[in-house]
Amino acid sequence: RLAVWTMTSLVCVCPHEVTVKQSDLKQCDDRRVCVTDLRDCDRRRTASTQETLNVSCQYHQSAESLTCGWSLHPEGHAEPAVSFIFSSELVIYSCPGIFNPLSLLTVTARIKDYATGREVWSRPWTFLLYDAAKPSRPVLSLLRSTEDSVVVSWRGGDGVCRLRYRVEGAPTWTEAPESVAAHEDETLTYTIKDLLVSTTYRAAVACTEESGIQSDWSAEVSGRTLDRAPSRPPEVCYRVEKRDSGSLLLHLMWKDLDLRDAGGRILGYRVTYETKQQPRRRVQNVTAVTALLVVEEGNCSVAVAAFNSAGYGPAARLAIDPRRRSGLPPVRHLWVSSSFPTAKGLLVQWENPSVPPSVPPVTHLAVQWRSGTPPSNGCRGNEDDGNESLFQDADPEESYLISVLPVYGQRCGPPQSLPASLQQGALMEAVQLKVVGVTKTSVSVAWVWQKKSGPIRVQRYRVKLRKDSESHTLSLWPDQRQLTFLNLTPNTEYSLLLLADDSSRNVVPVRTDFDEGPAVAAATPLLLLAAVVSIVSILTRTVYKSYFFPHICSPRGSDTGRWLMDPNHQKTADRRVLDLEAFQVTRVLGEKSLIVVRP
Repeated sequence: RLAVWTMTSLVCVCPHEVTVKQSDLKQCDDRRVCVTDLRDCDRRRTASTQETLNVSCQYHQSAESLTCGWSLHPEGHAEPAVSFIFSSELVIYSCPGIFNPLSLLTVTARIKDYATGREVWSRPWTFLLYDAAKPSRPVLSLLRSTEDSVVVSWRGGDGVCRLRYRVEGAPTWTEAPESVAAHEDETLTYTIKDLLVSTTYRAAVACTEESGIQSDWSAEVSGRTLDRAPSRPPEVCYRVEKRDSGSLLLHLMWKDLDLRDAGGRILGYRVTYETKQQPRRRVQNVTAVTALLVVEEGNCSVAVAAFNSAGYGPAARLAIDPRRRSGLPPVRHLWVSSSFPTAKGLLVQWENPSVPPSVPPVTHLAVQWRSGTPPSNGCRGNEDDGNESLFQDADPEESYLISVLPVYGQRCGPPQSLPASLQQGALMEAVQLKVVGVTKTSVSVAWVWQKKSGPIRVQRYRVKLRKDSESHTLSLWPDQRQLTFLNLTPNTEYSLLLLADDSSRNVVPVRTDFDEGPAVAAATPLLLLAAVVSIVSILTRTVYKSYFFPHICSPRGSDTGRWLMDPNHQKTADRRVLDLEAFQVTRVLGEKSLIVVRP
């Protein structure tokens, strides 16, 4: 049967290897020949089919096998058939016993490429198995570790040994800069230097003896460098919040130290604080990157120091005046979206705050997430200088409370928080859209944010105001409860839509107010013309009456005329029509005389 086919590389021109076990060999009629395929006993090779393939073999004494390799230019992608012919100048009594250190064998390889149908025979190669014996595999062991080095040892034969190492989980190896000379039965030690602190490494060694054949790489050993006490204090910021009871809540927050400064895995943080009213120092150990302290009115001092298995690092010290509670602007328009299962992460996005000149600039933004399922697993976080962050360690079965807050030097801005999960993204939805104000050119709408009622993933919410081809769209954010559409057409019917992605959740009709301006503008000339006509008519009538028509006295202008025109006279004994005394005039001398009226 054919030998087992193995390839050590996939490049176009590469060494191929086949391992032949003694049990694979069969004896031909010629007692000096053993083959892996009985059909090779009767085949005859020609000079035209012979090629120099650089065949070489390594003898594995413990496994009683040979590994033979050669270089070949394959013309096709199909796997070729390979068989071997082993011959000796002496009679072979048992093919399964020819693999021993004293055997002198000649090996020929026959390779057939099924893709091209071409058959190639290698030139015979004669070798002594003792000279081709592969060195035994070294046994590597770990001796000790320091903060930046690992010491290993092994036993080797005569020759040279090479050592390689890598960070656990890394795909590539790093070879030690120098080789180690080995002697028979000598225990060798080697120190791998310049390593990262508190990091696990894996190492292996291989030895090459005088024959030039290299042993297999040893089994990998694992070693971890020791921790070193943290070399830097954490960067701490604070925020003061007043309680109804009159006491103050002091929120402390800091970011994790990087590996170089942390000196290893941080086990926790020691928070110490004291006030003028209570000078006795109080200590609190926390494992998260936040701490919450209840303090009284008055200045206080706080120190935060990280610690690991090697000890405590330097402390960050803050002198805090709780009376300084001036507002700092938070981030705006926080939203969390998910593309699970395409991408196993939560994308947190926000809009950076607009900082007035009186407020110090934002140094960085902190993103924190806390498990929403009790018991909480604590708070974790990282920092970001942009307007988005990717949370990649989310559990599909877990919900989280994600917070983003700006940091102004040593002061923390107020956080913006949003619940989210990997399967649904943000766990908030906009509902109850309604119109709260209408003018001639604007419409104000309001809505309510509530916990998501169903397993629906929404990347964003929008509200659209449309009429035929006219459309106005605004995005909704959890920090908003109301917005206004501007520059609308007066006295126009619109449709107000609440959109979850591109799906409409709610439709509300609305009409803008009537605009009196055009009507007044159109009526004003007519009113002015009517007023002018009225004034001209009155003036004309007055002029005509004064100059062209004599004045006619009206009987109703006197008592006598009204009496004469009254049809219902009272019948009295005294029937004087005219009172002559009324017609008497007084002279200058005081005497009265009648005025005589003649026709």
